Amino acid sequence: MNDDLRARRAHRRRFLERLYEASEQGDSEYLDGYELAGELGLSRQDAERFVRYHLDHGFVVTTGRHGLTVRITAQGIDHVERGTE
Repeated sequence: MNDDLRARRAHRRRFLERLYEASEQGDSEYLDGYELAGELGLSRQDAERFVRYHLDHGFVVTTGRHGLTVRITAQGIDHVERGTE
């Protein structure tokens, strides 16, 4: 596996872990995916790509309110707690 792929996987995992942390801390149920990506030093394009991936796997849901508003699902929580990729 090349370094770019490893980095992408690590960023994608960190994005989901941050959603998990927010849900466990009782922060807002939904977070702005663009803001979250920015906090992690990632681009808006990265945020969109990561949300698509996590949606496809059932780890997050989105709301049509505005932008890229996401929430981690029970399946996403289980995924993070198992520590699997």
